[in-house]
Amino acid sequence: MAGPAVRIRLLGGVEVVDGSGTAVDIGAGKCRALLAALAMQPGRAIPDWRLIDLLWGEQPPRTAVRTLQSYIARLRGGLGAGRIVRSGASYRLDVPADAVDVIRFGRRVEAGDVAGALAEWTGDPLAGVPVPGLAATVDGLVEQWLGAVEADLTARVDADAAATVGPLTELSARYPFREGLWALLMTALYRVGRQADALAAYRTARQQLVEHLGVEPGPRLRRLESAILDQDPRIGGEQRSEPVHRLPRRAVRLIGRDGDLDLIGRALDESPVVTLVGPGGIGKTALAVAAAQRTRLEHGAWLVDLTEITTDQDVPQAVAAAVRVEEGPGRSLSESIVLSLSSLRALLVLDNCEHVADGAARLAQAVADGCPQVRVLATAREPLGLSHGHERLVAVTPLPAAGAGADLFAERANALTAAFTTGAAREVIEEICRCLDGLPLAIELAAAQTVSHTPQEIRERLDDQLGLLVGGRRTGADRHRTMRATIQWSYRLLTVAEQDLLQRLSVFAGPVDRAGAAAVAAGSGLDVNDVLHTLVQRSMVTAEPGRFGQQFRLLEPVRQFAAEHLAAGSAAAPAEAAHTRYVRERVNSLHDQLTGTAEAQGVAHLDELWPNLRVAVDRAFARGDYRLAHDLFRPIGTEALRRHRHEIGQWAQRLLEQAPAEDRPRVVAGLIAAGPRYHLRQDPAGFDTLVRQYGDPDDPVARHMRANVHDDYAAQIHSAPQALAELRRLGADDLAAHVEVDLGAALVFQGQYARGDTQLTELADRFRSHGPPTLLNWTLMLLGFSAAFQGRRAVADQLFDQAVDVPLPARTHSPNQSVRAQALFRRGDRRAAYQLLRAHVEELLDADNMHGACVVSISFVTMMPAVARFAEGARVLAFLDTAGLLDNVAWAAMVADARDELATFAPALDQSTIADQRQALVAIGDTLDDLLAEQTSRPDANSIFNLLGGGIDPRRSWEQSLD
Repeated sequence: MAGPAVRIRLLGGVEVVDGSGTAVDIGAGKCRALLAALAMQPGRAIPDWRLIDLLWGEQPPRTAVRTLQSYIARLRGGLGAGRIVRSGASYRLDVPADAVDVIRFGRRVEAGDVAGALAEWTGDPLAGVPVPGLAATVDGLVEQWLGAVEADLTARVDADAAATVGPLTELSARYPFREGLWALLMTALYRVGRQADALAAYRTARQQLVEHLGVEPGPRLRRLESAILDQDPRIGGEQRSEPVHRLPRRAVRLIGRDGDLDLIGRALDESPVVTLVGPGGIGKTALAVAAAQRTRLEHGAWLVDLTEITTDQDVPQAVAAAVRVEEGPGRSLSESIVLSLSSLRALLVLDNCEHVADGAARLAQAVADGCPQVRVLATAREPLGLSHGHERLVAVTPLPAAGAGADLFAERANALTAAFTTGAAREVIEEICRCLDGLPLAIELAAAQTVSHTPQEIRERLDDQLGLLVGGRRTGADRHRTMRATIQWSYRLLTVAEQDLLQRLSVFAGPVDRAGAAAVAAGSGLDVNDVLHTLVQRSMVTAEPGRFGQQFRLLEPVRQFAAEHLAAGSAAAPAEAAHTRYVRERVNSLHDQLTGTAEAQGVAHLDELWPNLRVAVDRAFARGDYRLAHDLFRPIGTEALRRHRHEIGQWAQRLLEQAPAEDRPRVVAGLIAAGPRYHLRQDPAGFDTLVRQYGDPDDPVARHMRANVHDDYAAQIHSAPQALAELRRLGADDLAAHVEVDLGAALVFQGQYARGDTQLTELADRFRSHGPPTLLNWTLMLLGFSAAFQGRRAVADQLFDQAVDVPLPARTHSPNQSVRAQALFRRGDRRAAYQLLRAHVEELLDADNMHGACVVSISFVTMMPAVARFAEGARVLAFLDTAGLLDNVAWAAMVADARDELATFAPALDQSTIADQRQALVAIGDTLDDLLAEQTSRPDANSIFNLLGGGIDPRRSWEQSLD
């Protein structure tokens, strides 16, 4: 087998993790579907035709073979080239069978290992990833799972009927024709003293069978009904009631932790010891108490708060006091605890273990070894480190700022002052929570300031948050009184080396890899890997999987605390300089990826680097070092032209403000990077002002950029040759490539189709071989528009399909969505067309991309006559006319047929009621929402399919799976 070990999950979705548990990027949609098809038969060669049949069924796209090859290439990029082997006209997934969860599940079922099979089952097969040709396989797996579930629940009904009522109720509703589930539910209800409910369950089962299948219940259910009516003692009598918990009542509602609670519950089912790890203030205690209150163990749960003890030797005493055990003769206190708990089914919560980690670990290990039915739930900053695989770790993560974080802030603020209202302050509150990295304790401390500060005032003073958020009395242990006290408490437990590296890491914003950590520690003598590992264990640094390996970051309050200590010493300037060097080296290396075939990988790397690039650029500008700022963002300057990277435009503006006019290369770079902001916002006058203020209007590059922002195609044709020559003289070949595409577009939109097609075809061949994919997509799209303008519809569709098939990085400017929507509409899949176009409208509004409104508006206008939305179509058409967007003959031809149809049924509008592109997009979005609502309200085949529990209908799911 090639490469390091991987594990493939087909249950509950389609995912891959490497040997360290880090998620492997395998793309989306059809890439995952293809992996599923291969992974169902690992090690077996599957012919191309069979894979195409599995993925697309009876109606594969014309480009199925080529598309399959692109998906294979995408999977190889994530899994490694050696994982997917070409064998003749077939492909083979080269992984061990045991690496695939459905294979392990099937083997355990065959072996009669019910518990093992259910442990493997983590959700519906291929959930969210429709694969038409695997529907029968999925049904077979579900049938196997249901058989295992029934076998398991049969045993559980005998052991603890009350605990099975909930899952049996849910399962019988989900699978109403499985009489075995109804029989178990009736038995469980009867055994907990709910005879009437047991008989009601029988009546519900009979109704389902008679109404939907036309059959009466089988002999088993009929006999069970008779036995319940006769109160047959063989069914079993009433069992015990709910378990008793010895836990404090939560004083406040736990917000945003339902998913975490479910995860903890599953972990406790699988492991004798579960440790919640995370930094101080993350909410481990509240989460542990809530999880304990959910347990249904016969003898309940105990909470042991270890904050009041100071040594490892005190741990057994604290536990003994909680469970009321005394030391017996000839036994240690720990041995007495184990003996007392050995026959119980209970949960022991060890809270705040960090300062007595060794003692807590010894006690937890003893309980795990000697008490088979007791579970231990611990909270700590780092793992307890138990042996024999007894410990399962659950990382407690921050709250999302735009959801639970803001909700927590509002609830705490409301509890403090009746005058507090969220209202218009919601966005400010979300920004506060984002700045605090979603730490519940930090959010609570911030919310406490609403007694004397508005949310806006709190937000404005967050730069000094550690000084602001220290007042007020708090309940609980002393270290929870303030954020500073919390962090200081953790910080003091670190060694000098750990404190040193933590301070140096504070120069990073967002994630950093090991290379970055090593860069800022260069010359310090620190063993970065060892110290970093310890900081992660102590939860002062968080480790998280990145697309290209493990990353590390400091939560913002911790980072600011460490930055204060760094600034107070002598290492601040060297650390900042090292950080800048590291960022500069990274962007220089990314330049080649962004301008070549590995563009998508370069964009992903840049996404990870972006927070630190922002810090380095801002620091350079703040110090007046415009040359350094330019050198930091110039290598990725094409991103301003290709994607939603508005900050590059802002940096360009600052560069122009600081750079002298005689520094021509940097002024030119600034104008090119600033231009897209004005183009997307459709603000050519603003760009003219910028050029006059900072550049030379007669400069060939400035002249071309002005023509581009004005959409003056004739001027672009005239200015492009000189601009190209100048950019190449400056060594800016990456920027010159964009001017070449501009020239091809201008020729097409000026009706010079022969010249335009020649220019664009040559570029497409070059970009296909050497990249970048974004420019290949653009050139193919332009060739498609050229063919459409010339009335060559079949050729246009083929070119559009080729363009759409080019894998693009996220946020790329492209008319892909509009083109896809029109194709879907023509094929009769109107709902999918509306959904796709609506999502694109939202994307353009979010990105403030008003330049894209023209293509969307044209797509919308051409659709409306077919659905009798004449007034809506006429209104947008009038806007296009009024705004001059149809002055171009080519664009006008695109809506000519629609114009005739709209004029027949709707009065012509002399003046548009839509003022600008944004209003046009909003109006289009509203109409699409209405059309989608109409589609949803109709009892069509799709909605009936979903009502019957079918999930995603494979008949209309392909567009949801596109990469």
